[in-house]
Amino acid sequence: MNRLTFRSSDGSEISPKEWLKIWGPLSWDEQVYRDLIEIAKHKSFLSTDVQLIGRRKDNARTDGKWKPNVASVAYQIWMQAASELPRCPDENRVADFLDDWSERKYTDEFRNGVKVQKRFGLSRATTLLHFISGGRYPIFDARVRTAVRRLLSSPVPNTIEWYLDPFYPLFWQIAATCGTEDARTLDQALVSYG
Repeated sequence: MNRLTFRSSDGSEISPKEWLKIWGPLSWDEQVYRDLIEIAKHKSFLSTDVQLIGRRKDNARTDGKWKPNVASVAYQIWMQAASELPRCPDENRVADFLDDWSERKYTDEFRNGVKVQKRFGLSRATTLLHFISGGRYPIFDARVRTAVRRLLSSPVPNTIEWYLDPFYPLFWQIAATCGTEDARTLDQALVSYG
């Protein structure tokens, strides 16, 4: 794997600790995030908690966006998750979990009669896994992939295999390189950097 290259907003190379300090802070409602992670640690998610995760992930902040047939909102699958209340899989079943959830399909039917079948996708599946694991597994969305591509100066495939190896161990390697054990700060930095 290539050497990690950490850069500031002006593109200059900086130390990993400086990078984390610059890119780590985000304005996602941190208290909501921390509350959801604490709930996961106690293994007591409610349907409303899973719906909140879905609303946040799909940026459906209003009721008008949180319903079926809205572009970029996987409402039907989030509602399945809210009714099933999945538990964090054993380490040797994570790939199966991600395969199951990322491949779940739903159909958006628009006013003009057009029906479009869509997949829940790996980004949403890793978001679900992230929360039900209490933050142990990182989110792997387009912004994170962009950040990792920039850090490695190499392509980052959007696959379950790449998520599990090399990304998952790389995530913790980046944390160690940046001198942090706080996965949340690193997650925020990757999202911001991407």
